[in-house]
Amino acid sequence: MEPLLMQLRDLFAGAAFSWAVCGGYGLELFAGRPIRPHGDIDLCLPEAARPEVIGFLLAKGWRLLEYRGMGKVKPLLHPEDSEPGRNLMAVLGEDVPVQFFPCEEEGLLYHQFTPGLTKLNFIDLLFQPVQEKAFLLRDGLPILAPEIALLYKAARPEEEAARQDFDTVYPLLDEAQRQWLHTALARQFPGHVWLQHAAVQKE
Repeated sequence: MEPLLMQLRDLFAGAAFSWAVCGGYGLELFAGRPIRPHGDIDLCLPEAARPEVIGFLLAKGWRLLEYRGMGKVKPLLHPEDSEPGRNLMAVLGEDVPVQFFPCEEEGLLYHQFTPGLTKLNFIDLLFQPVQEKAFLLRDGLPILAPEIALLYKAARPEEEAARQDFDTVYPLLDEAQRQWLHTALARQFPGHVWLQHAAVQKE
């Protein structure tokens, strides 16, 4: 297991809320092998646990900032400062892969990512109305079910990372997972290019 994931497991050991690795690292854990380089690490968390998550990380010395769109973020000092439905970034220390700049809006900052994540000092916190049954266990770590992770990535199929993830993970899904993904793609993204690929692989 990658050192980053071991650090992540240790960080959230004993947390009272459920959580799961998602994004590229989650799909990689499901596949059981490396797929591609990663620029960040994503966690999927239940929306209902937002206050507990924020309090947990603040108590461990992490800085939390809420994505506000247009390159802006809002620093959070208390759990009640966060707006439901918005995702967060968590950073630890000063040597982090993101820079912050003054913003004309009071209480907000601009941010710009810098390449490379070499240690666990940056986490994207993605809050979703998911249930714990959507989480699987791989190598002692909870991961978001791969069919759900692929559905999130389906919003940007033109990205090379999304294509690599789909090409690697789709053949590993069982029939029930594939059917769920087909149905969800057809409903949310009618005519999606992945439905065409899935049909070819099925033949």
